[in-house]
Amino acid sequence: MLPQRDQTDSGSREPEVAVPRPAMASERERVPEMPDADKSPVVAIANRLPIRPGDGGWELSPGGLATALRPVMRTRSGAWVGWDGGSKGMPATLPGLRTRLLPISLSVAQVRQYYHGFANATLWPLLHDAIEKPRFERGWWRSYQDVNSAFAGAALAALSDCPGAIAWVHDYHLALVPRLLRERRPDQPIGFFLHIPWPAPEIFARVPWRQEILLGMLGADVVSFHAERYRDNFVRASASLLADVGVQVNGSTIVLPDQRQVSTTTAPISIDTAEYRRLAADPETAAQIAGLTDQFRGRSLLLGVDRLDYTKGIVERLLAVEALLERRQDLRTKVAFLQVAVPSRDNVVEYRTLRAAVEGHIGRINGKFTEPGSDVPVHYLHRSLPPEQLAAYYAVADMMLVTPLIDGMNLVAKEYVTVQHARHGSGSMILSEFTGASSELREAIPCNPFDTEGLSLRVEHALALSHSARRAAITAMARYVAAHDVHRWVARQLRDIAAAARTGGRARMDRQLVAASQPGPARSPGPPASRSRQGRRPDGVRRH
Repeated sequence: MLPQRDQTDSGSREPEVAVPRPAMASERERVPEMPDADKSPVVAIANRLPIRPGDGGWELSPGGLATALRPVMRTRSGAWVGWDGGSKGMPATLPGLRTRLLPISLSVAQVRQYYHGFANATLWPLLHDAIEKPRFERGWWRSYQDVNSAFAGAALAALSDCPGAIAWVHDYHLALVPRLLRERRPDQPIGFFLHIPWPAPEIFARVPWRQEILLGMLGADVVSFHAERYRDNFVRASASLLADVGVQVNGSTIVLPDQRQVSTTTAPISIDTAEYRRLAADPETAAQIAGLTDQFRGRSLLLGVDRLDYTKGIVERLLAVEALLERRQDLRTKVAFLQVAVPSRDNVVEYRTLRAAVEGHIGRINGKFTEPGSDVPVHYLHRSLPPEQLAAYYAVADMMLVTPLIDGMNLVAKEYVTVQHARHGSGSMILSEFTGASSELREAIPCNPFDTEGLSLRVEHALALSHSARRAAITAMARYVAAHDVHRWVARQLRDIAAAARTGGRARMDRQLVAASQPGPARSPGPPASRSRQGRRPDGVRRH
C-alpha cells in the first residue's frame, strides 16, 4: 500500500508549488503567427527535467524522452518545464543545449499524491490495461489537478518569452495541461504525446474523472500515440465518453463543441541510431565485449533489459526459461540468461514485492538447474548500466527477450538490433506482440508472454535458427530503425503540430466571420444547455 495521504489535503486549496498558476481567462493573449515548424522554438512540458547530477556536474539524463528530445534542445531555442526531483542548484541550461530549464518544485505531499498516487497508482496501471488494479482517490485527483495547473502556469510564462513557440506536452502525468494552455492562449500550437499505451474504452471508463482527462488532452491540436491500436482506443473513448458534452468523431479527427478540430496520429518513437552505432564502435564498449565474451564462452547468452516494473513480464520470462531448462536438459550448461533490472519506485510496496518475486524465482531456478562445477544458468543485475556496458551486452547477446505484458513502444528492441547490426552480429530477438515495437519490427520472432510454455518453445526455436536467417532479420530491422530514427520522429511531430495549428487558426477565423455576419448577440460555443447536469461546470467538466 502507498503511504496514507494527509487528511488536510481534502477540499479546495492553493497548490504547494513554487510557480505561478495559469492566468485567468480574462488575461488571455493571442499567439503570433507561427513560423515554419523547422525554425520554431519549442517549449517542452514533461514530468521531469532532462538532467541529473553526474561525476563532473550536471549532465543530460539517459532516459528515453531526454534522449528523444536532445536534437530539439541542441538546435532550437525554447524551454523545458519539469519537476526538479527535489534537487537543488539546477543550472539554467547545459553546455551545447539552447533550451532553458525551468524547474518546478513539489512538496512531499504532492510527490506522494500527484506522482506516486494518481500518476503511478491510478493512471499507470489503468492505461496498461489495468493488469494491476488501479486505485481511485479523490485527494490524489485534487493534487493531480493542482500540479497540472502549476505546470501550465510555468509553461505559459515560458511561451510568453518565446514568440511563435510550439508547446509540446508529454505523457500521462500532465494530461490536463493542454486544455489549461488552450483556455489562456486559444491560438497556441499545442501537441500532446502519450508515451505509454491507451486502453480500450471499457477500461478507461473506470476512472471517475474520465471526461476531465479526455478533455484535458483534447486541448492540444494533435494528440499522438505510438501505435494505431492506442490511437483507435482513444478515439473510441472520446466518442463514447464525451458524446453527452457535444464532442463528435470524424474518422481520426475529434470535433469539440466549439468546432475546433483535434487530429489524432500514430507516431512511433525511436532512438538516435547514429549514437548507438557510435557506442557499438567505442573502445570502452569493445573492452566490455571482450570481458563478456570470456565470461559466457561456450554458452548462448539470452538477455533481458527492463525497468523493474510489473508491466515488463520479467516473472513470466523467468518461468519460460525454467520451462526450457526443464524440457531440454542438454541446454543447462549451454545457455545462460542475464536479466538486467533497472531499479524503479523502490519506495512503493508493489515494486518491492515484485523485486522479491523476481529474485526468488532466480534463486529457485539456479538452485534447481546449476550443475556441479558449472556456472549458474540465470544471472541478474539490479542496477542501471552505463551506455558502453549496455551496448556491450547488446553486442554479445545471442538472443534478446523483449517480452512485456504490455508496452507503449519498447526502445530496447530498437537499441539491440542497431548495435547487433553495427557489430555485424546475428542475434535473434523474441518480441512481445503487446509492444508498440511489434508493429514495426516484423522480422522479430513474435510471442505471447502470457503463455510461458509457448514462450519457452519460441526460445528453443530461435536457438535453432540458421546464421543466415538471423542475420537477415537483424539487417532488415536495423535498416528500418535507421530510416525511422528519433530525428525523423521529432521532425514529424513538430510539423504535424504546426500544420494542425494553422488549420485550426483558419477554421476559427472562418467561424468568427460567420458569427459576426449573423444577427443577434454572439454566443460562446459549448455543449447544449440541456446536457448540463448537477455538479458539472458549464463546459461539461465535472468537479469533485
